[in-house]
Amino acid sequence: MKLSPDDIRRARSVNLIEILIELGHKPVSRRPDHALFHSPLRDDRHPSFSVSRVNGAWVWYDFGPGTHGDGIEFIQQTFQLTFPEAVCKLLGYPISFGPTPRRTRKDSNQDQRQRIELARQAYHSAKASMTPEKEAELRQYFLSRQVPYYPHVGAVWMARGEAKTPYIGIPLPGPNVHFMHGVECRALHDVPNELLRATIGIKSPWIMKRGDAAVLVTESILDCLAGDALFGPTFTLCALNGIANVGKLPEYLTRLKAKIVYLALDNDPEPDKGPKAQQEAIVLLTRLGMHVVEVRVHHQAGVKDLHKLLLHAPTRISLFRLTESGIHHQPTSSAPSLCS
Repeated sequence: MKLSPDDIRRARSVNLIEILIELGHKPVSRRPDHALFHSPLRDDRHPSFSVSRVNGAWVWYDFGPGTHGDGIEFIQQTFQLTFPEAVCKLLGYPISFGPTPRRTRKDSNQDQRQRIELARQAYHSAKASMTPEKEAELRQYFLSRQVPYYPHVGAVWMARGEAKTPYIGIPLPGPNVHFMHGVECRALHDVPNELLRATIGIKSPWIMKRGDAAVLVTESILDCLAGDALFGPTFTLCALNGIANVGKLPEYLTRLKAKIVYLALDNDPEPDKGPKAQQEAIVLLTRLGMHVVEVRVHHQAGVKDLHKLLLHAPTRISLFRLTESGIHHQPTSSAPSLCS
């Protein structure tokens, strides 16, 4: 069928909240013209998919990769339809098309490249817009949390979302630490929990390399920087940026040629979170020939993580005490040859 401008207008006016609910997605919060969901287009840990009605048309914004569109584009992405097919589906017209094409590894790689490019563009645009005032606000973000501020980390001030909420953006490297794969964003001011953090591009570990130093691994960048405040600038820093990234550690740490790893994941009461990820990391890294030290100082203090420990007891901890109080895991095999 031939689409008219009125068909397209009516398709864009179809309630996107109801569509998402029909597809099995439950809103975390909802008002008549706005709702927040977990992203239906990717896996996320926190609700990050905003749906709103603007000037009679329904639009969406995915805070993770920073993508957005209208209802037609959402249907296109969800069902792999052409523009006319998506309009017909929204209007309830019959659609004649073949089976949905299977996504191939090539499609997935292309999606990743596009997300990485989006992150690089967003980062470089924000960096070009930096001012002394924005720099001062970023510096205060770190200092107010009692962690060191390192300009060479490359943090930038970014405005995101429909409300142009200010965030701090920290570049995330790929396994080759000289190439950026994403930007980790944290709100600079008080916002609802679902808007507190977001990732543009690929959510990957964060690295701050210091020569051939031992590696300190934590869950968050803030915990890594707290480690510097507690132990001194001793380690190469590695933040997982979420326990789902534990499986990426081998690729990153073998590139760093790590021999000793201090593992300081969260002291969670739930065994399926930090403790489970810690055990998975120990198995992965010792099999690669690395000596792993489970950091226990935050456990012994009864706090969740290194940043909480810093706020609770801002006293320098010697490397001797850190090492002596830890649980040591010897390598279970030699590191694999790069030529094998």
